[in-house]
Order: sequence, then structure tokens, then C-alpha cells
Amino acid sequence: MSPSDELAVRLRRLEQQIRSFKELHTTEVSDLAQKLQAITKMHADELQLILDELADIASEVTTEAPTASGADPAASSPKRARWLAEQERKSKPLSRRELLRGRGEDP
Repeated sequence: MSPSDELAVRLRRLEQQIRSFKELHTTEVSDLAQKLQAITKMHADELQLILDELADIASEVTTEAPTASGADPAASSPKRARWLAEQERKSKPLSRRELLRGRGEDP
């Protein structure tokens, strides 16, 4: 084989390598772009979930705000009534007899 034939063979091999690399590179970049698109969509969906949750919390806060600034919502609860009665009972002085016999204490 003459030197020019060898050179032609080497050039064809090199050309084939470049074509293969080009096809492989194009395929890899295309796959990467698809994966990036999927990740971007997933992140956008996650962020939308967070924004929806924040909007839900904000709506709850704004609906509860008038209640908090107005009358006490626990004022009419039975638990608060029992607590107030207990506080009133504790504030009244006990006689020594009531104190020693345990009156005025919860049974």
C-alpha cells in the first residue's frame, strides 16, 4: 500500500470517528435536554404546591384575624368557665377549719 493510500484510509477512519462522535454527542445532548425539561417541570410543580399551601395558610390567617382582634373566642368555652370558677374559688380566703379539713380543694 502506498503512503497516499494509507493516508486516505486514515482520513476515512478519522472522518468516521468524527461522524460517530457527532451522532453520539447529538443524542446525549438531546437526552440531557429531555431530562432537564422533566426536572424543570418537577421543580415548577413542587413550587406550585408550596405556593398553594402558602395561599391556603394566608387565607386561614386572614379569616381568623377578625376573630383574634375582636372578642375572645374562648370566652364561652366550658373549659374556660371551669378555670374561671376555680380561680374565683382560690381567691376567696379559707377558714382554718376548711383549710385543715381540705375543703375548697378539688375532690
